[in-house]
Amino acid sequence: MLALAVVICESGPLESAPPDAEPDGRKQEQGEGHYHDSQLSAWQAEARFMIANADELFGLLTVAGVSGRLHPPQLSTQVSADLLFEDGDIIGETWLIRPDLAQMWPHAASELRELISAWDAFARALENAGRATRLIVWFIR
Repeated sequence: MLALAVVICESGPLESAPPDAEPDGRKQEQGEGHYHDSQLSAWQAEARFMIANADELFGLLTVAGVSGRLHPPQLSTQVSADLLFEDGDIIGETWLIRPDLAQMWPHAASELRELISAWDAFARALENAGRATRLIVWFIR
């Protein structure tokens, strides 16, 4: 049983993304499925969401096919500090972008659908202001 899920919305400058980057500003290496940090600018934490029904979110990420992604190599200072100083066991790290939220929607219970809608609206507002966005997720056991 998981104690808590942490979801932090980060934003970064759009112009930091290479032309062939993913929507979250990372560039995928050919055939590797890994990302490298070339040409990335600093990201900053914009909002933190603490999710009590962590087991439900963990299952949803798995069913939607968006679980198990290693965190990007460059994280905001806040996220890096949170991960470094967490006392519990951190598991299930992943990251999400807005299209991932749409993948999660059909599988989510109503309570999580409300959160997904809030995350999407928050990220959309930042993107409309000219920022790239991503959600950094991890679970505490």
